[in-house]
Amino acid sequence: MQYRVYKLNPAGRIVSGHWIEAEADSQARVTAHEMCDDATPAVELWQGQRRVALLPCEDDAVA
Repeated sequence: MQYRVYKLNPAGRIVSGHWIEAEADSQARVTAHEMCDDATPAVELWQGQRRVALLPCEDDAVA
């Protein structure tokens, strides 16, 4: 399945978007969380019009 990952700035606004492929939401969540960096406090994961997750980058427990 195809997902969209949005990197968010500290104000919660989208900085960039990236397409990823994953077989399930759980795999997509892990891949999205791996896109975190020092300048990204959170990422949003979407599949089409469905928001799958809002993932804080400081949270190490993603499942």
